[in-house]
Amino acid sequence: MLFNLPRVTTPIAVRWFISVANAAGFGRDISPVQFATLLKECRSVNAVHQVHQKLISSGLLSYPASLLEVSFPPLPSQPYLSPRSLGTGVVAAYLACGSKDEALTALEHVVPSPAVWWNLLIREHIKEGHLDHAIAVSCRMLRAGTRPDHFTLPHILKACGELPSYRCGITLHGLICCNGFESNVFVCNALVAMYARCGSLKEASQVFEEIAQRGIDDVISWNSIVAAHVKHNSPWTALDMFSKMAMIVHEKATNDRSDIISIVNILPACASLKALPRTREIHGNTIRNGTFPDVFVGNALVDTYAKCGSMKNAVKVFNMMEIKDVVSWNAIVTGYSQSGNFEAAFEIFKNMRKENISADVVTWTAVIAGYAQRGCGQEALNVFRQMLFSGSEPNSITIISVLSACASLGAYSQGMETHAYSLKNRLLSLDNHFGGTGDEEDLMVHNALIDMYSKCRIFKAARSIFDSIPRKERNVVTWTVMIGGYAQYGDSNDALELFSQMLSKPHAVAPNAFTVSCILMACAHLSALRVGKQIHAYVVRQHQYEASTYFVANCLIDMYSKCGDVDTARYVFDGMSQRNDISWTSMMAGYGMHGRGNEALEIFDKMQMAGFVPDDISFLVVLYACSHSRMIDRGLDYFDSMSRDYGVAAGAEHYACVIDLLARSGQIDRAWNMVKDMPMEPTAVVWVALLSACRVHSNVELAEYALNKLVEMNAENDGSYTLISNIYANARRWKDVARIRNLMKNSGIKKRPGCSWVQGKKGTASFFVGDRSHSLSPQIYALLERLIDRIKSMGYVPETNFALHDVDDEEKNNLLAEHSEKLALAYGLLTTSPGCPIRITKNLRVCGDCHSAFTYISKIVDHEIIVRDSSRFHHFKNGVCSCGDYW
Repeated sequence: MLFNLPRVTTPIAVRWFISVANAAGFGRDISPVQFATLLKECRSVNAVHQVHQKLISSGLLSYPASLLEVSFPPLPSQPYLSPRSLGTGVVAAYLACGSKDEALTALEHVVPSPAVWWNLLIREHIKEGHLDHAIAVSCRMLRAGTRPDHFTLPHILKACGELPSYRCGITLHGLICCNGFESNVFVCNALVAMYARCGSLKEASQVFEEIAQRGIDDVISWNSIVAAHVKHNSPWTALDMFSKMAMIVHEKATNDRSDIISIVNILPACASLKALPRTREIHGNTIRNGTFPDVFVGNALVDTYAKCGSMKNAVKVFNMMEIKDVVSWNAIVTGYSQSGNFEAAFEIFKNMRKENISADVVTWTAVIAGYAQRGCGQEALNVFRQMLFSGSEPNSITIISVLSACASLGAYSQGMETHAYSLKNRLLSLDNHFGGTGDEEDLMVHNALIDMYSKCRIFKAARSIFDSIPRKERNVVTWTVMIGGYAQYGDSNDALELFSQMLSKPHAVAPNAFTVSCILMACAHLSALRVGKQIHAYVVRQHQYEASTYFVANCLIDMYSKCGDVDTARYVFDGMSQRNDISWTSMMAGYGMHGRGNEALEIFDKMQMAGFVPDDISFLVVLYACSHSRMIDRGLDYFDSMSRDYGVAAGAEHYACVIDLLARSGQIDRAWNMVKDMPMEPTAVVWVALLSACRVHSNVELAEYALNKLVEMNAENDGSYTLISNIYANARRWKDVARIRNLMKNSGIKKRPGCSWVQGKKGTASFFVGDRSHSLSPQIYALLERLIDRIKSMGYVPETNFALHDVDDEEKNNLLAEHSEKLALAYGLLTTSPGCPIRITKNLRVCGDCHSAFTYISKIVDHEIIVRDSSRFHHFKNGVCSCGDYW
């Protein structure tokens, strides 16, 4: 009742008292009892303030008790009131009027001040969310000389846990021990909860063990430690503690509420482990002890069954619940949404409306997040529009899900609109000042924005948001989304640089499995084997990645394969204790791009022996491996067996692989017939495969037809035009070459310049055609000239048809000598130790003349020359290429 008193104007009795007191000048003729009565009648801070002033001026709050008794003996009809009683009356009056600051000041002048009033002030601050104020009040309480009691300490510990403030919490722990509260179960339970909320599971466990040793533990003690283990991702320990609790606590006094909390605490551990049998066991326990009808238990069971993948049981529990609240409906909607059953989720939506239950932000967010996580970005955006039309206000989690949907679609405009909406509705801070309440969600939205802009390839905006976050506030997700954006959609060099910054001090952040996967992807793109090996060593040293073996090991296989070291990729593959389908496919693809088709097919057979059923991706990799290994008959057999033996329908990509397989072997007519007989409309990838085959076999007419089809589909690019231009040049149709180049110029299509890069002792060096910008250019060209003269004496003849310019043969020879891959090889020979492989990467297909020259050069140098082009790998050694001149 004290805090529910209506706030009205000053009552007549108070106004009369103030006027009489002012007229009297001193107010000492008014008894303490009258002051106390008037304080209770005050309805405004101003009235309390005036009465308070009169009390001070009358000296009733400052006289010692002995003097007061002599000067003002109590009347027979009136009880005696001490200054302390009047002082607490002033505190109560200020609190009744909502002035906690005035109440605190008055309380500090009450000597001695009762702990109950300090507790009341602390509790009010916590109730209003002013946790730091609550702790400050407790400090002033100690300075005032008031000893905290067993009610004070749990309140302050709760404030420390919710902030969280480990430093304040551990200080309070010392205070508890000094004041003899270490045997008070209420205080110790609050201590366990505080440590758990501050992330200190070790200290929470130690306090709990001390409670149990003293024999003062109760069901709340056990609930607190179980909840702590669940929160800190120790579900197995939580289940073990719950089992012990069931055996130990049953002898102690418990109540239904405690049993309910126990059940609700442990079910999230079952959900995180997807422990369906244990969930059923707990469910049976709730039925036996009568706690199942409780709505909290029912909601927790629905959520747990859904997360364990048993929607059938979740629906059964939901239908058995006599009372359902919005959380119940949210749990079932979230379950259907996350399991991918969106039709059922929307059916629940309809049922909610029939039951006149308004969908709240959690319901809408569950459906949006479900669509976004399943890659159904357009559906997620449609639901978000419905949510806004319904008048429901999205929260930060909703915005994160919507941004994820925009990222999956590459929907830059909708992403910008969502960004603007977040700013307008204060779901995202404008000043980027982190460190206060709600900053965790704010950072999550910033991370989602970085991810969205990166996947939309708007790196300027993504990097601007990333740089606006103070370095000390960036978490592992912040770094990972930016690094992943660069690695997948931008410049992999930027990804490597950012990863180095992430590990540098101060404010270094330890990468997680996703970060490592992203940086390995960047190494694979750049063929940065040296950096990739360093990352591998880091992974081996850090045992935290063992639980993410699939993520990291699969990326290591891919990285080593694309960096030209397929044997080390096989070593990683063989060292995996468990493999998933991506592991097998990655190893097959690695062998395929190196032209080692037999090993790829061996892996394919072992995959089936291990119990994995080949899917469309597996067959695509097999056909790719056969195409690059001159295994025509086996490739055709696998293509025919796809639908016949495995029930896998061939897609356009599979047909493109077979067309490439046939065309490489010279069966261009058979490849063309397959294009005409395809059961679906040929896609761009099919026409590109046919166009590439025409380049090898100089079929101008069919090449023109393929290019026209690409133009009709608006799928032409610089690569397509370059291929047809090269075909014309090889046929010496220079006018058509000029026409294609003018067409590209008028269409705004620019040909990508050929670029090759090679790793040396001092890092990576890049070269373009005729590049003379490198400091070692004189030595590079001199070495190249000597090498060409030497291999010419061995039988090398420049293939001038690859000099695609209408000039004389001598000029063509000079142009061929300046190709980027030849410059990269010369640099590698100058900077690489004898016996070490020289690894060259080219952004386009390797030139036929360069291929011939490298074959000869490999006879006279003490290096294996490994070239990765846009199609495959070439390993030159002792005058032989691994492709067998079939590329």
